[in-house]
Amino acid sequence: MTSLFHNARKTQIDMGCDADKCLVIPNGIQFDRFKDIPLKPDDGWVDIGAVVRLAPIKDVKTMIYAFFELHERLPKVRLHIMGGVDDEEYGAECHALVDTLGVRDLIFTGRVNVVEYMEKLDFTILTSISEGQPLSVLESLAARRPCVTTEVGCCRELLEGAPGDDFGVAGFVTPPMYRKGLADAMERMCVSRARRIEMGERGQRRVATYFLHEQMLANYRALYDETACAFNLPREGE
Repeated sequence: MTSLFHNARKTQIDMGCDADKCLVIPNGIQFDRFKDIPLKPDDGWVDIGAVVRLAPIKDVKTMIYAFFELHERLPKVRLHIMGGVDDEEYGAECHALVDTLGVRDLIFTGRVNVVEYMEKLDFTILTSISEGQPLSVLESLAARRPCVTTEVGCCRELLEGAPGDDFGVAGFVTPPMYRKGLADAMERMCVSRARRIEMGERGQRRVATYFLHEQMLANYRALYDETACAFNLPREGE
């Protein structure tokens, strides 16, 4: 059996699976697309990005509430919500919430080229109530943008490292649906550019070591070859 991260493997084992047959194969991204994106110049503003679909599982409403609270503390911050609408009713509710609260400096960009848009961002945020191993976090770290996330899926593992990973902390993790915790974490990230840069460097090294697309494909090919050999099946290229 395969899983994306170590806690998922532990769950498999706790359910009775043979530990020797439980293998972690993490997601991999196209690292070269993100590794050379320049950092945003220090212009006095802190720009936060969220690569999300407008859908309840992404809990964009809590993100909006948390950003509203952050903006009351730090006026020179902007939030860019990048992505399409999966749930039209929920999307309308998110826009209505922004209007009701009178949130300033929040931009719904719609679908964008994330690689190009990343140049405008200082760090990213993910407020989902459920995730596995989110590619948006991996891509942000590859671009040296640290992250604030909820503690879902393997987000803590991505930001703090799995067993044997000593690269260091690359972001902050908060409980899901905890708007004050998210605002506090964003504020900690906003107030120190030096911290953001250091965390971003750590995150990029982590992705370059453990989360490459080529590694993922090689791991699956090795698993398929092992299975084919065990059952006397044709292997790739035969």
